[in-house]
Amino acid sequence: MKLHFELYPKSKIFGNIGKWPIYCLSDIIRIKNIKNIVHLLFKISCYAESLYVFLEKNKITNAIHYTYWFDHYATLLSILRSKNRIQYFISRAHGYDLYNERREEGYIPFRKLQLQYVAKLYLISRHGLKYITEKYPKYKTKYKLSYLGIDNIINSIKEKQTPSYLLVSCSRIVDIKRVDKIIESLAFIKDISVKWVHFGDGPLFGEIKKLADQLLPENIEAVFFGHVDNKDIYKFYLTEKVDCFINLSSTEGLPVSIMEAISFGIPIVATNVGGSSEIVTAKVGILVQADFEVEDVKNIILQMLLAKSRNSLFRNGIHKFWEENFNASRNYPNFIDNILSDYKPSKSIENHEI
Repeated sequence: MKLHFELYPKSKIFGNIGKWPIYCLSDIIRIKNIKNIVHLLFKISCYAESLYVFLEKNKITNAIHYTYWFDHYATLLSILRSKNRIQYFISRAHGYDLYNERREEGYIPFRKLQLQYVAKLYLISRHGLKYITEKYPKYKTKYKLSYLGIDNIINSIKEKQTPSYLLVSCSRIVDIKRVDKIIESLAFIKDISVKWVHFGDGPLFGEIKKLADQLLPENIEAVFFGHVDNKDIYKFYLTEKVDCFINLSSTEGLPVSIMEAISFGIPIVATNVGGSSEIVTAKVGILVQADFEVEDVKNIILQMLLAKSRNSLFRNGIHKFWEENFNASRNYPNFIDNILSDYKPSKSIENHEI
């Protein structure tokens, strides 16, 4: 359903605000631009009213409401839950919607309201679970670990024999992804031929291409594909036999891009941030310290390419690690089983589909 804030009769909001704003007062007071945050909260509450009208009109009751991001939609559902207009809602939490440090203002608005009314919060990494438990221990009984997963039907990993090595990265080209550090690291490699392919675009796309042209020696070929559909990235991984996937982000949740790569048995070099250590183990690749020196990264890349990347036993082990830990066909049925076991339905739910 499309929500149109401008068309919503604002008088309806003031007629039935409820007690939920008390959980937002501390956030409203601490922000510099109070007008903006009040406007945002007012807008979300209007959307909440619109959703409630939709639920009433379509007789949707006894439903489990789910938001994939622990963001403003969690605020919307919290408002409805505070008024007993919905019975139950759950959410996942990833990175930007979880870590205060990733926000310019240093905190996430309306977190107390969200945590008060969410029934269960599923964290995508142990790092995230530990983080929110330490930040908000009052609600620790609501937190659960639930890894994401991706699908892949390949069942064997073939070795690659070409003389040139293929390195891949996949991310938005923004500051926190530190794609420039990949370039600076590759600039130190002089003795082997490497083709580096980057999938993804962003505001720094032109700047990064220019930097690659300036710094990379002739033995390093850089290819920027920009935004590419997920299915085409999978096709590339299947046909091109990638030697190594690299991620030098300064912050992460638990990268789906790495899940995708390891499902093809691709070795990983990644920074030890967020939940990356849970997916980049010794069975999968090599972790780099978050405050690395680019020459150290160069050495790790060479170690991976020359010693591990074409070891079929190692690559099949990577695929097996994905299958056991980040396979959607395992993780998502388990997630649903968890939701249903946690949910305590009323008697009337028995006659409704969830």
